[in-house]
Amino acid sequence: MSLWGISVLSKGSRASLLLVVSIVIVAFGSAAHARQRPGRAGELTSAEECGRCHQDIHRYWKASRHAQSSDSPRFQQAFLKAKADAGADPGCLTCHAPAAVYMRDTKWEKKTSWEGVTCDFCHSVRSIRAGADRPFVIEAGMIKTGPLKGARPTEHGAAFSEVYTSSTLCAPCHQFTNDKKYDVLTTFAEWQASSYPAQNMTCQTCHMRPTTGNIVDPKVARSATSSINVHEMPGGHSISELNRALLAQITAERKGDAIDVTVTVVNRGAGHKVPTGSPLRAIVMVVEADNAVGARQIATRTFGRVVVDGAGQELQDEAGVFQRAAKTVSDNRLAPGERKVERFSFPMPRTAPVRALVRFYYRYAPEASARPDPGTPFLSVSAWVNAGQ
Repeated sequence: MSLWGISVLSKGSRASLLLVVSIVIVAFGSAAHARQRPGRAGELTSAEECGRCHQDIHRYWKASRHAQSSDSPRFQQAFLKAKADAGADPGCLTCHAPAAVYMRDTKWEKKTSWEGVTCDFCHSVRSIRAGADRPFVIEAGMIKTGPLKGARPTEHGAAFSEVYTSSTLCAPCHQFTNDKKYDVLTTFAEWQASSYPAQNMTCQTCHMRPTTGNIVDPKVARSATSSINVHEMPGGHSISELNRALLAQITAERKGDAIDVTVTVVNRGAGHKVPTGSPLRAIVMVVEADNAVGARQIATRTFGRVVVDGAGQELQDEAGVFQRAAKTVSDNRLAPGERKVERFSFPMPRTAPVRALVRFYYRYAPEASARPDPGTPFLSVSAWVNAGQ
């Protein structure tokens, strides 16, 4: 486990924590920062400094979950609870605040510590140590590593590294086994078990697709290309990515005084299970038959994973899942390329046309109290059956 804690945040209620976080963030954001030359020994450069030259890339990163990984209230609440339950640092910071860990900023006094998975952390990675408590081998300095060969920037050096063209770069934070020897996060293993590696389709292939943009602001230097990789890195919370991943079809036919509805759903576009990541993520499928004159029937299916602790108690909060999960009791998520067929039968009179409709929702419920909400809608398909048929 990581030895890095945040003693400045270890006291007070959740409300006090969020107030402290907000005040510190506002103070950091509003202060006038001196221009920092990249590469100060033992320090990681702030993303704001990187954004002076790499404006388009910085804009995408700023909207990413990586940029929000350390300072989001949801993470801070979960971290504080996990720390209280464990009586020590639960090790979350290696992935959620890696700059703070690298710079040994145990009180998060440096702005860069609050920037989550920040630019200079990723572009200072030299290699990955599989299975280590501190898997990222980092060398902060004037040489920034990346996936481009032959880059010649003016403000710092650059070097190509194969690690940026490999899913290995993502593995340390998207594959996690807790102290109970339970695999809480399995995204990397799911990708390894799919056909994607044989097709040379990495995590970056889908989550960092090329898009129009300038690697360097044209006011600073001319770039040989007008294409950049999307540093927003959309994932499980992204509606566009969910629609890329899942394909759904619906058919309906009358059988006597009932309507039989068949829904086929395929994981056509994700190289891992859908949903992946935290066991508290789910895809909720709501199917209904409606004749618009008072007869309406609804059924649901949930695609997800249910995990329990050593005593068999289902875990419904993020801190509990990461610390105490010991066993999977059910897992009906869609593996890469998997096709599921779900069938329903609804009593429905013949007197009016019937519309069969399926809606898909993405639900992330890191607190048990949030579970009744079906989630965020992202896909719907419908079919009709005429009256009398």
